[in-house]
Amino acid sequence: MNSLTYEQVREMLLACTERIMRNEPYLTRADAAIGDGDHGTGMVIGMKAAREVLEKEADGDDIGKLYSDTAKAMETAMGGASGMIFSTMFAGNAKEGAPMQEMSTEDFAARMAEGLRAIQELGHAQPGDKTMVDALYPAVEALKSHVSESFEEMLDAAAKAAYEGMEASKKYVAKFGRAKNLMERAIGHQDAGASSTWLIFQEMADFIRGEKTPDPDPESIGEAKRGAELVSKKIINDPLEVVKECGEGFLAAYGDEYMAVPGVQGFVRRNIPDGKVALILGGGSGHEPMFGFFLGENLGDGAANGNIFASPDPVTIASIARAAHRGAGVLFVYGNYAGDVMNFDKAAEMLEAEGIKVRTVRNWDDVASAPMERRSDRRGIAGDVFIVKIAGGACAKLPLEEAVRVTEKARDSIYSVGVGIQGATLPGKKEPIFTLSPDEMEYGLGIHGEPGIKRVKMQTADEIVTELLDALLADSGIRAGDEVATYVNGLGSTTLMELMIMNRKLKMLLDEKGIKIHNMEVGSHVISQEMAGASISLMKLDEELKEYYDMPCRSPFYTR
Repeated sequence: MNSLTYEQVREMLLACTERIMRNEPYLTRADAAIGDGDHGTGMVIGMKAAREVLEKEADGDDIGKLYSDTAKAMETAMGGASGMIFSTMFAGNAKEGAPMQEMSTEDFAARMAEGLRAIQELGHAQPGDKTMVDALYPAVEALKSHVSESFEEMLDAAAKAAYEGMEASKKYVAKFGRAKNLMERAIGHQDAGASSTWLIFQEMADFIRGEKTPDPDPESIGEAKRGAELVSKKIINDPLEVVKECGEGFLAAYGDEYMAVPGVQGFVRRNIPDGKVALILGGGSGHEPMFGFFLGENLGDGAANGNIFASPDPVTIASIARAAHRGAGVLFVYGNYAGDVMNFDKAAEMLEAEGIKVRTVRNWDDVASAPMERRSDRRGIAGDVFIVKIAGGACAKLPLEEAVRVTEKARDSIYSVGVGIQGATLPGKKEPIFTLSPDEMEYGLGIHGEPGIKRVKMQTADEIVTELLDALLADSGIRAGDEVATYVNGLGSTTLMELMIMNRKLKMLLDEKGIKIHNMEVGSHVISQEMAGASISLMKLDEELKEYYDMPCRSPFYTR
């Protein structure tokens, strides 16, 4: 077979959506080993959206439009880095032009090569970086080298190359995404994006040959997780509807002050003053009340909500920003994660093209995730509370550029680190993101449940606080005579009693070291579902930052 009709391409892509959805447990397990375990769920959401488009366009005749529409649906539905990357892979070189009613091997190879180029331009990944490029790059090279042959031979070669690339990813240290913080601990684990890429190429090859190769066994990825039978149940309906239904519940309670933005997941304040800089927050759901519920007086003006632990897509972000814009520009504030960076940056480009001035401040307070010389690689964790508090005050009083300056100053004064003692579960999943023995805890983990930098024996509250504070002071240079605000944050299932015990020791140590305490906060505002654990954040203050920190603020779940 040397060409494919519109209907054959449509059916092939439909087969790919079914293959991915069927293998969600395999992809979830691959991601959970070195990430946060949401890749399988995100791919299912994206493939369901793709399937709706593919089924709706059964009577079409333009292969380019079919690819383009499918990619747009995936990007909007999935969010996160995967949404941007896999939609780009599917879009390929889809451009406006004469309708394409048949696709040759040359056309297909060119489309996938363009998709690879666009993905590498977007994320800068190279083979060996432990990303989906490890599978996509060799697959594209195989397509190009077999382009003069039949679709059967070409896709067989591509599927084999993708599989070998996925297997090779086990040897690499991750350079991107949440797995990069694991360094050598990521070796031995395959990349989840490379796994999805292989499945897609394998399904294309199967479809063309009219065959069905076996699905991979999820049990082939690592050992079964210990303690899975002990995880908490969740009171939900459909796991894929939790973000939507959570938002509906929020508006049922607080709809007099906040409103939804039609067509996307997110909220804006009803009473935003004219001429005010609009502060737009955003990130994955599952951290409530951050980010979606941190809206109110001298806090956020709008929140773009992604799927669980996945960034919102650019259309959602731009729609929220437009709804909140009052003529003075927009400030984006969010945690420093690859998916958020890609999606917020694309939304900013869209808004700037419309004449809306946009600036961005990314939070990078987690001292465990990268050394100080690579501070901009650090991820954002519970320091989000401080940065939103300062940014909210600054956006209420200052023009955009000055608000950015104050917010960046605050960002560079915040330091956090945490521990986990029990993993969370994603909605609809039976296994936790990670498991620990009864006598273990994870040091330096992220708010998505991604593994930390080391596992150590369980310690007492006083020992934990002492170690965390030592790390924060060593990294920040905060010393006797400096003034700080502190925040002890619970990760979901940690009780207020435990957090207060930690705060007790924190105050004792700061007093002993001669560090002035301006204010101490204790709560669970940046959670990870029902993960057990906590973090400590310090913000070094000066008179300017204290002015904005002390401004009153009000929201349903955070008030000063």
